[in-house]
Amino acid sequence: MMKQLGLVAIAVSLLGAAEPLSTDRRVHGVITAIAPDTLTIASEKRAVTGRIDPARTKVTINGRPAKVSDLKITEHAKGELCLDDVWLVIDEH
Repeated sequence: MMKQLGLVAIAVSLLGAAEPLSTDRRVHGVITAIAPDTLTIASEKRAVTGRIDPARTKVTINGRPAKVSDLKITEHAKGELCLDDVWLVIDEH
């Protein structure tokens, strides 16, 4: 029984070593808050805040590569969060 639990624990840890798994949490709305390590996109129904990871978060403006510092509050944007609530994609347009 202990060996089986150990194998399950190893298998689960290996899953975390792959690319971040998408939650399919795609968000469309307006940027309402930007901090050095977080960003919030809000729609009529909800506001979603995710962490910004410089190594994993891809930022674009009108389809062109950009920096987080280029993003502006009140601009329309869409984004995608991974399982650990890190923005994988933020696209302002």
